[in-house]
Amino acid sequence: MEKNWITLREVDEAEHAAKGTAFRAFRRIEAHWSEPQDFRVLHHDDDRAIIDSLRAKQRIYSSTVNLLLLSPALATAVRAQMRRMITDPAE
Repeated sequence: MEKNWITLREVDEAEHAAKGTAFRAFRRIEAHWSEPQDFRVLHHDDDRAIIDSLRAKQRIYSSTVNLLLLSPALATAVRAQMRRMITDPAE
């Protein structure tokens, strides 16, 4: 992979958040970002080797089927959104 893509598990762990928190934050800001520049969706049928490699490195959750990868800039924005969600659940 050409970019230093970041997984949702890595974002959750960086923020000491429960599984799924980074995904919910991503969904709230997704419209402001573009695929494939800012994020990539890997499908289990087409990208199994990459997904299995990331699973073996424990960079994704063991239950992950399809995978969302974030650019460093988007991962930073997701982390900021996660912090806003803590202070203002309506955010």
